[in-house]
Amino acid sequence: MNTEVDAEAGADVETEAEVVAEVVGSGTAPGDVRLTSVHNFRDVAGPGYSLHPSGTMARGLVYRSTTLSVGDDDLGVLERLGVSTIVDLRTDDEITRQPDVIPAGADYLTIDVLAGNTSAATFTGAGTFSVEDARREMATTYDRFVLGDQERLAFGRAVHAVALSSGPAIVHCTAGKDRTGWISAVLQLLAGVRDEDVITDYLLTRELSADFVTSIRTYVRADMPDNLEAIDVLIGVEESNIRRSLNALDREFGDIRRYLVEGAGLEDALVEELGARLRTGR
Repeated sequence: MNTEVDAEAGADVETEAEVVAEVVGSGTAPGDVRLTSVHNFRDVAGPGYSLHPSGTMARGLVYRSTTLSVGDDDLGVLERLGVSTIVDLRTDDEITRQPDVIPAGADYLTIDVLAGNTSAATFTGAGTFSVEDARREMATTYDRFVLGDQERLAFGRAVHAVALSSGPAIVHCTAGKDRTGWISAVLQLLAGVRDEDVITDYLLTRELSADFVTSIRTYVRADMPDNLEAIDVLIGVEESNIRRSLNALDREFGDIRRYLVEGAGLEDALVEELGARLRTGR
C-alpha cells in the first residue's frame, strides 16, 4: 500500500527500534534470517512450504520486506547473505520520502507496479475520505494486480529480475503487504504452493507487522482522527483481498504460468527455469 502515513509513522518506529539482527543458529537453513530494524522481513518460501504434487519450496532465494531502511547491523546481515538484487515496488514519491539502504554489491531496481492507476495516497492528501472509498480502493488495487495491463507487465519485470538474480533477492514495497504480498503469492504459486498456504502466508503480515500498524494508527489518531476507520481498511490484511486476486487469476488466465507468459510478457523458458529453481534451490 502506498500512503504518506505509512512512510512517516513507519520511519518513527524504525528509528526507535533496537537494531539487532541475526542469522538464527549456525549452519541452519539460509531462510532463517531475522531483522529487527524493518518489519515483516521473511523468506517468501516460509518454512519451506509443501508443494503440489510433492516437494518443498526452496528457502534462501527470495525475501520480502517493508522499506529497507535498515540499520548498520541489519545491513551487515544482508551483505553476509550475499543479497544480489533489490526489487523496490514503490512509487517515486515513496522512494524519495524513505530511500532504501542498499547492501554492498547488490543491484537495485525500482518498478512502480501501481503505474499511477491506483494509490491510497490520493486519499491521505485529500482531507477526509470514507470507509467505502477505502474499500473501493483496495478492491481496485487487487483487481488490477491481475487485470491491469501496466501492473501485470510491471510484476513481470519484477519476476524477471528475481529470475536473473545471481544470489538472494529481496522484493518489497512500503508496508510490505499488498504489492509485496502479490509478488510473493506469484512466486509461491509458480513453485507449486497450494492456494490455502499462499493465503495463510499472506495473512502472516497481520502478526509480523503489528507494531508497524500500531504506529500508523497512533499517528492517524493524533493527526487525522476522522480518517482512522478508513485508514484501518487501507492498512488491513484481509483474506478477501488476496482471494480477489487469486480468483481473478483463475478466471482470466487459468494458472500462474499463463499469467506470467501471456499476461506479464515473460518468456516461457525463463518461467520454467525459475519455477524449477524455486523448487530445488539450484
